[in-house]
Amino acid sequence: MTSSIIKLVFLLMIFLSIAGSGYAQLSPLSFKTLTSKSSEQNSLRYVQQDDSQKVTPKKTSSQKTNIGGVFLSPTVGVAFPTGKFGELSNSGFYYGFKLEFGFIKLYPFVFGVIYEGQSNGGNAEFTTSNFLTQFDTDITYMGGSVDIILNKYIKSNFTIPVFTLELKYANIKRTLTPDNVVTEIPREDSKFTYSLGLAFTLYVFDVGGKYTFAGDYSNLTFNARIHIPIVKF
Repeated sequence: MTSSIIKLVFLLMIFLSIAGSGYAQLSPLSFKTLTSKSSEQNSLRYVQQDDSQKVTPKKTSSQKTNIGGVFLSPTVGVAFPTGKFGELSNSGFYYGFKLEFGFIKLYPFVFGVIYEGQSNGGNAEFTTSNFLTQFDTDITYMGGSVDIILNKYIKSNFTIPVFTLELKYANIKRTLTPDNVVTEIPREDSKFTYSLGLAFTLYVFDVGGKYTFAGDYSNLTFNARIHIPIVKF
């Protein structure tokens, strides 16, 4: 089950990287400039923007990227249940969409509105011992986020680390078959949650992880995302 999910996520990551290749330099999280090397090499590379450092014509010529705008950021990944949740469920598929608002004057902060979902099947030991043929947990989240671009504080030539804080409302639904057993487990639940995460911008997309604090539904997620520009200003 886990290997199949990982293969699916890997294929989706490849698709996202191809689909997002035209948007890499427009990402509100990149804060990078696009620089060309010599014509003999005929290649492009990304360099980190640093207003405090002067660029001489002998090395490269750069131009600041206007990151102000609204961006749609789809994401896919794998969610690993922890604690009590991990005793009942296996890892599952995770997906989401975030509407991001980037303003150069608010650098290094990027704000967002989130919709996410995940689905986790039942742990084989738990389902067998309780004579269940199905035990699925589906969680949807809605809320807001703030990303902090850490290259203002941590200098890196290869990637840009991004710290994320999310506050979300979670709606939980559990499907059991047969439904007349394990009555102590609620079929529906809801609660406010928060997540802490760290991601790294890698050329075309971001890869990272986050931990969602949700009581009996806490989980660790690893994901990849791209940033698609909708409106620039």
